[in-house]
Amino acid sequence: MAKVNDLIFDTVRRFFDKLNEIGISIEVAYLYGSYVKGKQHKWSDIDVAIISSDFDEDRFDERVRLTMIASEIDDRIEPVPFRPEDFVDEDPLVWEIKKEGIPLEIKHGINR
Repeated sequence: MAKVNDLIFDTVRRFFDKLNEIGISIEVAYLYGSYVKGKQHKWSDIDVAIISSDFDEDRFDERVRLTMIASEIDDRIEPVPFRPEDFVDEDPLVWEIKKEGIPLEIKHGINR
């Protein structure tokens, strides 16, 4: 796991603050993908899995909504929403996120 630049964590924190402002309570979140692997480049997304009971069952609609909110902060943020009951190891993406990602503690900002 590579050391992630503090600017990336700050960007994600600002996004989470915005979600909190509009009433989305984040239960768990993970930073994953190229930034965590140390393979980021100029055009890399900031991949963030967000687990919240506030999401509807339609993950596509939630992803569109989160992407629109994220674009107000940084166009690189690529949010992937999950309801807690859907964040299970049987999902290959979830398994990869849990294996390779950095869990973010959501209490008064981001704690790593």
